Amino acid sequence: MIELLQGDITLLEVDAIVCPAHKYLSKGRGLSAVIHEKAGPELDRVCETLGSDCTAGNAVITPGFNLPCKFIIHSVTPLWTGGDQWGGSTLSVLGDCFRNAVRLAEENNVNTIAFPALGAGTNRTPHSIVAHEALEILIPATERFQRLIVCLHNPVELEEWNKVYQKFYGD
Repeated sequence: MIELLQGDITLLEVDAIVCPAHKYLSKGRGLSAVIHEKAGPELDRVCETLGSDCTAGNAVITPGFNLPCKFIIHSVTPLWTGGDQWGGSTLSVLGDCFRNAVRLAEENNVNTIAFPALGAGTNRTPHSIVAHEALEILIPATERFQRLIVCLHNPVELEEWNKVYQKFYGD
């Protein structure tokens, strides 16, 4: 079963958290900046060695350093295009973010994982859209993890995700 909760993803005691990443894997804005700051300077050094250009939809894994998690999976999120003619490709790339994070978690024997609302922060994809795309991928993946969490920043976001869950995936 998937867990939807409100809280600080950087405080969760899980094997891995997923970080919405910039294509250069450098400290971005929003949650990315918080994760980089709390993980410590070692994370910045490792990210610098992983390559200079990770394309949107791809993901890489690093140690968690000063965070309570063992790993950080950095997933490069697409910029929301406002639902115009390119919106479809944005959704496909957003789906790749979740799929590639799940794949990396499985390859690294992650049993417990927490996702944020990838793409909904500074990249401005509406939460209802992110929730639908994410849940489509994450719900089938729950059987492969002991615990799969979507950790949301505030109660409004949590309510939006719960609405999408109930409407499309509820019992």
